Amino acid sequence: MNPSQLVRVAGLNKSYPTRRGRLPVLRDLSFDIAVGRSLAIVGESGSGKTTAAMCLARLTEPDSGAVLLDGQDLITAPSSALRHLRRCFGVVMQNPLTSLDPRMALWQSVAEPLHVHEPGLPAAERKRRAIGWIERVGLSATQAHSLPHQLSGGQLQRVVIARALILQPKLVILDEPTSALDVSIQAQVLNLLCDLRDELGLSYLFITHNLSLVEILADDVLVMFAGAAVERGPVDEVFVRPRHPYTRELLAAIPGVDPRVRNYFEVTDRLPRPVAAATGCAYAPRCERAQPRCSNERPEVASGPSPVSCFFV
Repeated sequence: MNPSQLVRVAGLNKSYPTRRGRLPVLRDLSFDIAVGRSLAIVGESGSGKTTAAMCLARLTEPDSGAVLLDGQDLITAPSSALRHLRRCFGVVMQNPLTSLDPRMALWQSVAEPLHVHEPGLPAAERKRRAIGWIERVGLSATQAHSLPHQLSGGQLQRVVIARALILQPKLVILDEPTSALDVSIQAQVLNLLCDLRDELGLSYLFITHNLSLVEILADDVLVMFAGAAVERGPVDEVFVRPRHPYTRELLAAIPGVDPRVRNYFEVTDRLPRPVAAATGCAYAPRCERAQPRCSNERPEVASGPSPVSCFFV
């Protein structure tokens, strides 16, 4: 593994049982995150973004594939090594209220990772560190003694961020961290995440539907459709010169500043079929350029500044 690479995900597959057989959710997914760089994963609902993040954190077990963190495979790591590796990343989920115990003071929730990873730490030191991180994300020591229902959603998300950072990880997984917040509060949380990234040298894995946020938090972007990567590369390259038709579809859906100007992208309303996804290009049923081979062959990733999975780029 290249020393500059913090994370390497290779050939990740995940499926779930249904009445009609197993439904593929991730299909041979691969990507890297370099040290000090942040990756955004974008795509519509059901594309597999959150499942990819949860497999990376080993909160969901993949069917196959490898997840290398600092050169060690999280998937095959024994429990003793896994505990150490889990210190290297934190997780911030979408809804902060459901991420915190309603019966615990906020500083106690922030201190929970210390109970697991530093069990010999004196209680007073755990409390001191927890309150210190709560203050570092812009809250007060008085608020640290509050219960979750006593704070706003934006304040609670700051608490969840403090908990994710208390072990000083190298990578933070952000799963739609601002979607449950008002727009003005979103901006405050985004500014906080940017400041912490620059101050602490963090890498982010940022899961989002909101493409307008990608340029704020991410250096690179991975576009997913039906469990597979269709395009990836630096944000400024992919967003300025998108190569895959699905990437162009997503970008065309971003509302413009002038409401009188509308962007249109011709697309059918057909959803990807799991069987087609297994044998060919999952995007073929919706692609205006699809040819017969698209339903029978899976396109290889074409090279270039932004690697793309398409026969016609």
